[in-house]
Amino acid sequence: MKLESRDKKTLIIGGSVAAVIVLYAFVLSPFLSDLSRKRDLIPKKERDLVEMKKLRDEYREVQKQLQIAQEAASKRGPLLTEIENLTKRANLNTKIVSLKPQAATQTGNYKESIVEIRLDNITLYDVVNYVYLLEKATLRVRKLSFKPRYDNPKILNATLLVSSAG
Repeated sequence: MKLESRDKKTLIIGGSVAAVIVLYAFVLSPFLSDLSRKRDLIPKKERDLVEMKKLRDEYREVQKQLQIAQEAASKRGPLLTEIENLTKRANLNTKIVSLKPQAATQTGNYKESIVEIRLDNITLYDVVNYVYLLEKATLRVRKLSFKPRYDNPKILNATLLVSSAG
């Protein structure tokens, strides 16, 4: 089958157009859409970077606070002794029902000692004052619960979970 020169030209032009269409559809168009999508992601990634830098600074601040808490814990005595001293200073030593050390938790370089304190027949003012003294001594009140007594609702029974670094 012999083709005339006009048919050859038409076939060459049609083949070239088909090759260009296939090249655009399967190579150039996906590349350009991928490039456009990545270009649209740049502002989002820049915001993510700013947020990560902010979180890094917060993490460093928390690390400094942790180091300060661990240094303070190493300077003072055992946690139970410290709590007993603070309880005496707040004049609540007669109100203590129990001091129960809990299992210490260790996460990485951070060790946390925990003590459960039960106080009976105490006023709300005494609870607030006691929590203030504990936090001033760089101890952390992890949990605080209290119930009013049935015989006198102004008097409370309180349970505190106190922790310390170190």
